Amino acid sequence: MNKCLRIAALSLAIVSASALHAADWTYNMAFTQWSGSNDADRYYTTTPESCEARAALIADAGYTAVILSGYHFRLNFLDRDEDLRRTVAFITEACHRHGLKVIEHIDLTVHYYDGYPLVFEHPDWLQVHAADMMTRHRIYCPNNPDFQRFYLDYVRRFQQDTNIDAWQMDEVQWLGRGYCGCRHCRAKWQQDMGRPYPAVEAPGFFDRALEAPEYRDWMRWRGKALNDFRRLVREELQAIRPDVKLFKYTTADQASPFVWTRGSDYETTMTVVDTVGTEINPVPFDGYVNLQEQLTCRRALSEASGRAAWAKFDITIPSAYFCWAFGRMQRQSLWWSLNPENDDPRPADLLNWPWQMDDAAASTDADVGVLLSKSTRDLRYDQDYFAVEFHGWLQSLLLAPQDVKVLLESQLLADPGQLDRLKLLVLPNCTSIAPAQAEALLTWVRSGGRLIMTVDSGTLDANGEPAPDPFIAHAGVAITDRATRTVKLSLAPEGEYEVDYRHISTAPNSTVIATMAVDGKTLPLLTSRREGEGSIHYVAAKLGAPAYEDRQLSSHYRKDGFRPPADPRAIDMIQGIAARVLGDAPVFRLTGAPRGLIASVYRTEHDGRPVRAIHLLNCSGRSLSEGDPVEFDKDNPPSTPDARFTRAHRTIANLCDR
Repeated sequence: MNKCLRIAALSLAIVSASALHAADWTYNMAFTQWSGSNDADRYYTTTPESCEARAALIADAGYTAVILSGYHFRLNFLDRDEDLRRTVAFITEACHRHGLKVIEHIDLTVHYYDGYPLVFEHPDWLQVHAADMMTRHRIYCPNNPDFQRFYLDYVRRFQQDTNIDAWQMDEVQWLGRGYCGCRHCRAKWQQDMGRPYPAVEAPGFFDRALEAPEYRDWMRWRGKALNDFRRLVREELQAIRPDVKLFKYTTADQASPFVWTRGSDYETTMTVVDTVGTEINPVPFDGYVNLQEQLTCRRALSEASGRAAWAKFDITIPSAYFCWAFGRMQRQSLWWSLNPENDDPRPADLLNWPWQMDDAAASTDADVGVLLSKSTRDLRYDQDYFAVEFHGWLQSLLLAPQDVKVLLESQLLADPGQLDRLKLLVLPNCTSIAPAQAEALLTWVRSGGRLIMTVDSGTLDANGEPAPDPFIAHAGVAITDRATRTVKLSLAPEGEYEVDYRHISTAPNSTVIATMAVDGKTLPLLTSRREGEGSIHYVAAKLGAPAYEDRQLSSHYRKDGFRPPADPRAIDMIQGIAARVLGDAPVFRLTGAPRGLIASVYRTEHDGRPVRAIHLLNCSGRSLSEGDPVEFDKDNPPSTPDARFTRAHRTIANLCDR
């Protein structure tokens, strides 16, 4: 079998199969601004003739949808609404003639500047801080029935007059932790929960935060209330047009406990919206791995919910090829900012590429998984508790280079078949493991799976209390000292670095396979225990933090710019542990390739047959010439590459039967 794939691209490669578009148009989208930004007005195309010309230009460039910005904070411009609806109707009619979908981008909850007259008329619509029942600020309460009527009246009239295809409604959210405690929120809590509103004014209520069960209930209820409002809006719009779509856009990490602060967690939100997006800035990137990890999480959310995902890149001419390949290899539709008239590259060269994979028919086919434990995430606000350990392990494994999938906690029970295709699953400090989850994991391990647990994994129940039957016991270890111990991990001759370590004892049926030197003592670092046909492994050190590459933000948000991992040797340690646990198990992995050649693998269809599609992208900084070999580990794909793909402009491809 041919084990080498020859590079037919200088800087990027992306693979695909099957049809260009799914029946649901939110898959395989390529949408761009109609014109202008959020701050713009809506007077750039005001006649049917100007709208027709603009729609023809966008469609010819290969785009499939447009998003309408401008007059974004709509409460500032209510006096121009009749004129605005007429203009949008011209745009929609022209776009539909050219096969383009139209997305209205709007914020109808936040007041600024000219929006204050509405505040003075309805001050009781504003959200109120629950602790003092006095502090009001900026965002209207979605539980207020009068505000609901105002909101529904507005979108109903807009939908009827414009016939748009979708809505992206920003800032349907809470102002922050502590909002809202108005009388309508209190009444809804009583109705939903059947008990009095939490005593949020009590000293210490916010101090314990997620560690307190009542606080967790309150935060989850706040998320549910936002979803109830979105559902109300959705029903109103679909009564007018049954196929209208709701878009959701967010930037918070799925693994972060702060996902709850202003909204609902993503798995909850996806029960109401049709697609979720991510804003990505700036590009080109100093490093790509944090972004790859973030979109890998979004990809998991998309697949678990059966909905499309998209990413917004501020695409510039030098970064256009990279952004196109990077977004598409992560199964993200793209919100483009590249002008349709741009010549190098022409959007049509990328957007009309004939071998784009059908995202609706494709699902991740990685051999290695990392569990995103929602139950653990929601126990503490401390990022270092779960999020950083999760990020560090996921990022390190993605750098291998091999494809890694995120497995959502809900999938352990709702879709246990997700485990069947994995050779290795990592539980990065997933402390909260419910009995049903534990049974699903053990069933998979006994049939041949390999499981890695780190630090305090499996020590708590679903409520964050010490588990009466801790899952960690199945690893054949017990924690002997719960206090955080910072030790220097020796990696001679490379030196030392600091990590958090748990002192453990090992059972007779557990084998220590790697140790570390601490204060002259030899302590277990990696253990192993057989369980049926598989094995459970335990890592006593918290390796995620030194391996973690922080999120990239522009200098506007962070003065020191890009921050690389604290100690890249931790990345090598994580990769080494995964390789040791996998042993000779055949998994998809690129060998002989420079770090920075990243890969994604999908199960999909081509010409009516099941295939495995491999996406590659060179972020290594090393110039790869046409014909350079990239080896695949063991007897994994590819088979002989399909010659039709190797001729694609700046692309390579391979499909093989799976």
